[in-house]
Amino acid sequence: MARGRSRKKEEEWENHERWLVSYADFITLLFAFFVVMYAISSVNEGKYKVLSQTLVSAFSGHPYSSIPIRSDKESPAVSSPSHVQLPPLPKIVPNPDIGKAPKKAAAPAPEQARLDALQQEMESLLKPLIQQGSVIVHRSGLGVVIDLNAKILFPSGQAQLTPQAEQTLAQIARVLAQVPYQIQVNGFTNDLPIRTPQFPNNWALSAARAVAVVGIFSENGVDPRHLVAAGYGKYHPIAPNDTAQGLAMNRRVSIVVVSPQHPSHAGVDPILAGAIDQRG
Repeated sequence: MARGRSRKKEEEWENHERWLVSYADFITLLFAFFVVMYAISSVNEGKYKVLSQTLVSAFSGHPYSSIPIRSDKESPAVSSPSHVQLPPLPKIVPNPDIGKAPKKAAAPAPEQARLDALQQEMESLLKPLIQQGSVIVHRSGLGVVIDLNAKILFPSGQAQLTPQAEQTLAQIARVLAQVPYQIQVNGFTNDLPIRTPQFPNNWALSAARAVAVVGIFSENGVDPRHLVAAGYGKYHPIAPNDTAQGLAMNRRVSIVVVSPQHPSHAGVDPILAGAIDQRG
């Protein structure tokens, strides 16, 4: 009976250190968790250094080395630069010509010299008429301009050249025959109305006068392929038409020897070519 009770007490004895088993299991799981986390976060140092050197080479302009880079575990430590030295950016130099209007092309030096010589020759040839104020020789953007007052060329309201005018134009033609440039002959009138069977208006009169001058030039050796005749009527006055002097100045014929830089300006507005100056 006593032995049975003793065995029962031994079976009812409680072990107070059972928590150690659970603790050991928890520590084991925690260790396994950190091992897995470390394995996931591990970086391939060799590949990382290859990428780093490639970027440095691309930004610094130095050639990329083909020697493989080992990790710190495989080779002695290699010090990497703390800062990437980039090449200096090129300086932007402002262009002073930006925003400015393009410069007009000047005539070549030989052509410019030929035009200068032509102007001097015309001034020498027509010097008496220039001193009288009947002729003006000058330069414009188109070339050499010879402005002749119509009073020394035509009777009033007519397009028939006077004998003296034919002689003067023949002398001019002999000089122009040596120039291989386009020659524009532009006729102008004042605003006095005209209505005759031959000239119904000032357009017809100005055009007929230009054609008459072109005819004299062609007869005296000027290449007809270089000649252009145009009539501008009363619509380009260079002086007011309310005075006798202004009326006389507006009756004119303008001869323009076109510069080679303007080979296609046939019939250009004579105001652009440089009409006769106003002189009081």
